[in-house]
Amino acid sequence: MAYNIDYSALTLNPEEARSVNEEIFKEFEFSPELVNVHDIQTGVVMDTFIPILGTLGLVGKASQGGCASNDITDQIPVSQKKWEPKLIDGRMTICRDQIPALLKLWGLGTKAAAIWEDATSEEITFIQTVLLDAIKKSIIRHAEFGDKLADTVTNGGNLTDGTDKTYFNVINGMWTQIFADQAGSAVSHRYTITENGEATKVAQLTLATDRALKVFRDLYENIDPRAFGTDLKFQVTRSLMNNWEAFMEDKSQAFETIRTEDGNSKKSYRGIPIEVRYDWDTTIATYYDQGDTYYLPHRAILAATSNIPIGTSDTESFSELTSIYDQVTKKHYMDFAYRLDQKNLLEENLAVAY
Repeated sequence: MAYNIDYSALTLNPEEARSVNEEIFKEFEFSPELVNVHDIQTGVVMDTFIPILGTLGLVGKASQGGCASNDITDQIPVSQKKWEPKLIDGRMTICRDQIPALLKLWGLGTKAAAIWEDATSEEITFIQTVLLDAIKKSIIRHAEFGDKLADTVTNGGNLTDGTDKTYFNVINGMWTQIFADQAGSAVSHRYTITENGEATKVAQLTLATDRALKVFRDLYENIDPRAFGTDLKFQVTRSLMNNWEAFMEDKSQAFETIRTEDGNSKKSYRGIPIEVRYDWDTTIATYYDQGDTYYLPHRAILAATSNIPIGTSDTESFSELTSIYDQVTKKHYMDFAYRLDQKNLLEENLAVAY
């Protein structure tokens, strides 16, 4: 019977396992807090429309005198987008008899803190903690890399062969919407990272020494001026941030990449904060490996988090598990479910690089 955890690599005997300290627990891969990269709009239900209200053009002429007045004939433009949240769920089933004695070492693990009221053992608590981390990553994956037409390279798509496309094809996420905009009306501004188009991974990953500088400068200078009245933020792959910091160090100006906010040091460019998306690099390397190349390994976006919101019925479902032990089946069930959609609202207030 298959286990939910692969123990095949363990050679420890039970007594040795009990003596292992908590450092054996692998750190969770970094993933950003949702609120740092997207606004979250709650109460979103199926087919809810998002009205997008424009502004007036020219008003104000020289007075005609007397009782006459200059009529304003311009109309305020109104457009809309539609929330279409999809239900996403999963279940993990654990047979109690499957848990071997080796797992007594979990009792020493700080990562297995008892944070779930219905946890009956260190083992179950640990699995719940890992599952919650995976749920968090799934929300970001769908919101940013979701593509209803996602498929593997062999089938004409961009996903790594062997990847289950159903983990990607639920909604059209942020990047899919950006690509569609660029293929169509191109309302958003794009800087083309030439290395992304190279024919080998080595060539792709060998960025020009000033590539990140050109990315930051171009996005800053070419985004619609109206975007500067919002909470703008750069979000960039680690590859671009490494390139930027190396460039600044070579120029002996590394201090210019840091600004102070609320007493803490923050990375920034021209006063605009930078969110380094380590998770983008991991996702691209893992799920967009096309053999000889990666699919667009270097990416950046300049946008207000309020302009790329996530819509959901409630945020509680993002971090809740239903966890029960059934005496009849002798199995522990862990269920999760959440509703999710993502929208790029004003494309003209986006500037992207890829």
